[in-house]
Amino acid sequence: MKGIQTEIKNVRIYRNGAIIRRQGKAELERGDNQLLIAGATKTADFNTVRLYFPAGTRMSDLRFTYPQDEEKESAAVQEEIEELEKSIETYELQIQLWKENGVFTSRHDLDTQQIENYIGELPQRLSGLRKKIADTKHAVTKLRKRLDDLYRKENNPLLSVKVYSEQGGTCDFEYVYHESNAGWQAVNEVHADPGQPVVLKSRARISQNTGEEWKDVAVTLLSGNPSAYSDLPELGPLYLRIRDNTRFTAPRMMINGAASAKLTKMELLEDAAEASDELCEADAEEAAVSTEETMTEYVLPGTKTIPCSEGTMADLQSYSLPCEYEIVAVPKMDIRAYMTAKIKTDDLPVGFNGRTELYLKDVYAGSTYLAPDSTKQEFVFSLGREEAIQVSRTEKKRKTSVAMLMNSKNTEYSYELKITNGKDSEQTVIVRDQIPVSQDKTITVDLLDCSGAEKDEKDGMLTWKLQLAPKETKTLLLSYKVTWPKDKSISETSSVVNKFCPTCGARVSGSFCTECGTPVN
Repeated sequence: MKGIQTEIKNVRIYRNGAIIRRQGKAELERGDNQLLIAGATKTADFNTVRLYFPAGTRMSDLRFTYPQDEEKESAAVQEEIEELEKSIETYELQIQLWKENGVFTSRHDLDTQQIENYIGELPQRLSGLRKKIADTKHAVTKLRKRLDDLYRKENNPLLSVKVYSEQGGTCDFEYVYHESNAGWQAVNEVHADPGQPVVLKSRARISQNTGEEWKDVAVTLLSGNPSAYSDLPELGPLYLRIRDNTRFTAPRMMINGAASAKLTKMELLEDAAEASDELCEADAEEAAVSTEETMTEYVLPGTKTIPCSEGTMADLQSYSLPCEYEIVAVPKMDIRAYMTAKIKTDDLPVGFNGRTELYLKDVYAGSTYLAPDSTKQEFVFSLGREEAIQVSRTEKKRKTSVAMLMNSKNTEYSYELKITNGKDSEQTVIVRDQIPVSQDKTITVDLLDCSGAEKDEKDGMLTWKLQLAPKETKTLLLSYKVTWPKDKSISETSSVVNKFCPTCGARVSGSFCTECGTPVN
């Protein structure tokens, strides 16, 4: 008994997994019917199978089964392929015989007219045989593709179900189940052009490896996953005790220095390509968005064909947001400046985070990782290096002295910062640096010179906003003094631990440099 064939009409795709809705037709007799329904894959979750028949039917005895050997259509197709391959061998033998019979040097039983007729007929004979071989090979290729499809289907389970029908006749039904070999990933994009609003685009990369093509199906994407466990979390008792201060934990040391590269491989590609005046990026059909009880739904327009592959792209939504562009330099940490975008955190769409592809003036500029802090009013992220702005930071003085009468030590630090505008237009550059902040009343920090920087008393951050004319260089001076009891020692700690690649100087957050691949301890 062959299974009733079904076609996919609708898929609801989670981040991992999908709900497949198939449709088929069944011929039911009045009373009990034993049906075998095809369509599900080996990775279909039997526990989630649902069948929908018209009113007046009852179902029982659901189970998965597999076709018996005598029911397999693939055997007949395999025999057909073998017969065609024998035909190809016959045609090739005929070509060989026609060529061998065309050698007349050892034959004396043919007159001149017979030889001329044979030579005249030979090209047409060979051409006809070669065409038969080509056509037969083409037929074999099609049959092999069909055979592969049959093997896949025959290795997939059939749904066996007993259906009782009050009326009988032909009826439509639906076959629904959860499929694990499918899912989608969010692909975020930022399109920036200084002076223009920033455009955020949400896209989806849909993948499915079920072994069949989803042809002309309605697609809905869901922002979450079915919950494996839905138990309500419980709070346990919270106890307090006196801390044992005999143990010593070494402070996390901040490594000072200047890096020569950024974490991500972003380059400012303003001159890499020029857009044509006659062409513009085609508008994309976006999804209809609705927020359900536990997750967001994206209903893609029309129907889609999603092959069995690792990626099919679909556009979800785009947002145009007011944006403030700034060139920012932090010479203590990096000797280069960066173009940044600042937008209001409340304007960000929900879920717009994670890996994001960057485009500057429609030129791909690399990727970054966005992690907005919802507790802050503004979100600032880097768009890439601004290579036309040159930055340097040089230590000019570090002198330690002892004040005997005050029973104290002090060290005076002095730095010179230089910022050069290499562009042909005036630029505004934000420069950031810092002085240490004392967390002990016996340690004092005195700011001696900061060239008019704005100081944040809470965290010691210094900010300069410079207007630089074309090719202009400005010099900033930063000096401060740290005083502490002479019989004590001090250390610097920071909430940020910075590591730098010994090969290229890039700032590194993990065990390997993302710029050059060098291992970093």
